[in-house]
Amino acid sequence: MNKRAVSLLFALVALGTHYPVSAESDQDKFVTNCSGCHGMDAKGIIGLAPSLENPQLWNRLGDKRDQYIAGVVTGGMSGKIESLGNSYQGFAMPPQSFLETADLVEITHYILSDINHLTGGPDANLIDKYKENPLSHQELHQLRDGD
Repeated sequence: MNKRAVSLLFALVALGTHYPVSAESDQDKFVTNCSGCHGMDAKGIIGLAPSLENPQLWNRLGDKRDQYIAGVVTGGMSGKIESLGNSYQGFAMPPQSFLETADLVEITHYILSDINHLTGGPDANLIDKYKENPLSHQELHQLRDGD
């Protein structure tokens, strides 16, 4: 290999470390971070984690929807959950606050928009607020149950 080719190769490698060739889609981020429990199609795994495809829940939450989903991804969730006729108890969803804020925004928007065909979703400010001061699981249950 001549010096020119080696120099070009090093330049390409250096550029590649700063500029990713392709970005992961919001669906890919969901699959990577959420599908192990909620399933590849977000329809849940009976006995493990509820379906995230639940327009009744998301519509019922109304203007609390963004707070709820942001609170769950940043603070986790535990306790008994009734969802689409199934009971979930004993497992806890761990907080996902270690993920980049932008990734959590994309994942939550994917769940609401692509899975449930709803508009909106939490913005980066809300995710960051809850990363710093997560809602308690009791507060999340109150939002979910409408108390």
